[in-house]
Amino acid sequence: MRALHIAYSVYESDPRVRRQTEALIAAGWEVDVLAICEPGAAESVTLGGVEIHSLAMERYRGSALSQYLTGYRRFVQWAFSHAIRRRRSYAYVQVHTPPDFAVMAALPFRLSGTPVVLDVHDLTPELFSDRFGDRKQWATTALKASERVSTGAATHVLTVSETFRKRLAARGIRADKLTIIMNLPDPKIFWRDLPTPRPDHPVLSYHGTLVPRYGPDLLLEAAALLVPEHPDLRVVIIGDGDQKPELVARAGSADLQGRVDFSPTRVPTDEIPAALGDVTAGVVANRPDGFGNLVLSTKFMEYLALGIPAVITRTEGLIDHFDPGSLFTVDEATPPALAAELRNIIADPDEAAARTARARAFFEEHNWTTEAVVYVDLVERLAGG
Repeated sequence: MRALHIAYSVYESDPRVRRQTEALIAAGWEVDVLAICEPGAAESVTLGGVEIHSLAMERYRGSALSQYLTGYRRFVQWAFSHAIRRRRSYAYVQVHTPPDFAVMAALPFRLSGTPVVLDVHDLTPELFSDRFGDRKQWATTALKASERVSTGAATHVLTVSETFRKRLAARGIRADKLTIIMNLPDPKIFWRDLPTPRPDHPVLSYHGTLVPRYGPDLLLEAAALLVPEHPDLRVVIIGDGDQKPELVARAGSADLQGRVDFSPTRVPTDEIPAALGDVTAGVVANRPDGFGNLVLSTKFMEYLALGIPAVITRTEGLIDHFDPGSLFTVDEATPPALAAELRNIIADPDEAAARTARARAFFEEHNWTTEAVVYVDLVERLAGG
């Protein structure tokens, strides 16, 4: 059987889409993906058995709502026309958000009886409310309506965490139409049986999209507070995003100059562990207001899987799945609070390793090996039905 995934993202660096499509390939499916790629990149490639067709375009991450909507509309129109032109028969179609209305690209398949699943990566109304605030209240209202119509049009809805499930259920999605498939690290990439080797000088890290809500700027400010105590401290930042020029400029200041290493571009998921190298501590400094309070960070779980101690903001998304007492957490993601927890990790590596080991017990119940089975079973049940 053949499946189609539609995702407004770069496939190579979208771990959720990759994990799911590779799980289907391993189960004997054929899989096509419609995605985006950087201008100048190959628009049609095959990776791990997955046939990927991409629209070459820059993914906007700035502060203009109109630019987001323009990019979304362009991709959805392209995906709709591309899927129709290919004239392939699919037993299963999955659309990844945002935007929620990308499900309209799969409408012809839905009308012909093919199951169409909407995978809610992010709660779009909360995400955009957090980004634009009261300036765009009308947009938040419109996005809630879009979410309601889009989830109603889908055969089934997936989401990433218990926190998101509760929000979606409260907005009227039936329990039998809603399944959690967690964002969990792929153990083929993010797993070390032994803790990561401790470097001979403090190395702090961040990996992921470089935008303010995830706090890479707060990591740099915390690092600057620690430099007087640790003159040999270094910072590794892996990723790309609209905040990168600001971060590069800050790293060039006198207190951090020569201490911060940036990856040249976005790094494919399977190359992240090597790009990080040996790390003393990771930092996941999500700003906990609004949308940030709901997120269970995949970056944090990737650090755990690699055996790297990490400091993370205490959020509703975290508390729904972890005992914060076994972690290095901050109530507010401020540079002094982050620096204090990082100081504890640097000063007592044995305690840091012990806490990380206790937190890794999470993977005894939640891991991609078992989650992939749940996902494939769901897909085959929907396709068979």
